Amino acid sequence: MTDKTEHEILRGHDAELLLSHPLLTDAFQIIEQELTEQWQNSPARDQEGREKLWVSLKLLKRLQGQLTSVVETGQFAKATLAQRVGQRLSQSF
Repeated sequence: MTDKTEHEILRGHDAELLLSHPLLTDAFQIIEQELTEQWQNSPARDQEGREKLWVSLKLLKRLQGQLTSVVETGQFAKATLAQRVGQRLSQSF
């Protein structure tokens, strides 16, 4: 296993633990709900405030997306490693 592959697998595992942890999932949900409610209840004339809320919501989604990407990269690295090991085993027989 290469250091990069091992690193990606470990990071993916850590990101998966974070995304499935109840404290973090609750935090994401609460923040998203608060931002959405604040945006919906803001006056239409407060364009700057509404835009800041929209940017905050987009950043929250970007953070979730980044963690999901790390999970997927780790899963891909794990599958690639398993495939390589399988090929080496089949070649040795």
